[in-house]
Amino acid sequence: MDGGAGEGTAGERHGGRGLRVVSWNIRDLLGDPLAVHRVLRALEPDVACLQEVPRRPGSRWQASTLARATGLLYVAGGRDSGGTALLVSLRTEVGRARAVRLPVGGRTSRTRGAVVAEVGLPGTGRVAVASVHLSLDADERLRHCASGVDLLGRTGRPPVVCGDLNERPDGPAWRAWGDDVRDPAPGAPPTFPAKGPRSRLDAVLVGSGVEVLGYGDGGADPVDVRAASDHVPVVAVLGLPVRG
Repeated sequence: MDGGAGEGTAGERHGGRGLRVVSWNIRDLLGDPLAVHRVLRALEPDVACLQEVPRRPGSRWQASTLARATGLLYVAGGRDSGGTALLVSLRTEVGRARAVRLPVGGRTSRTRGAVVAEVGLPGTGRVAVASVHLSLDADERLRHCASGVDLLGRTGRPPVVCGDLNERPDGPAWRAWGDDVRDPAPGAPPTFPAKGPRSRLDAVLVGSGVEVLGYGDGGADPVDVRAASDHVPVVAVLGLPVRG
């Protein structure tokens, strides 16, 4: 992982004010589910923003089961948010959370959605974190970005956008989240496909006032990552302001 904030022991990772945020497309758990568990445990997220969580009936139960298996807590998401979900660690403080379905063009299109939650750590201010999975259609991606900007703006918190953007960094969807939302690691490596990454489709984007202490893949076992999903996870360690 790039930057000292993402390296070292679990104690070092969770020390201080760093909020450890993971974004990962888990491919509907069609890979090895135990490998998914091992990767998430190894990444030690404070906030796990997941895409392609199973969307079948009972998806909320499946997401909750995944949370329990990895030492996390289920916040929101599943079928009602187009397969996006948000889980948190025991130390993470959670305020308002909302899961929404985003409109898609046809009956055969994959459902899309977003989860937005206000999160922080004890003694820190909160940020608004969104887990998103954008469309394969370019115009639809931008409409989904606009919906996400509206959801994040309603919180009044600094935004953090986590997701599978289905677009390379030179595309407009990376810049559609507002003038103050940036890619903190423009030189980060590709994330898809996991068995031989060629395209950087996954990211954590941050708003002004959010300090990025580290950014990378989190250092999970690459064999487990490839067995679990076709995407490489993204991990960002965020510095949050001290609560006034």
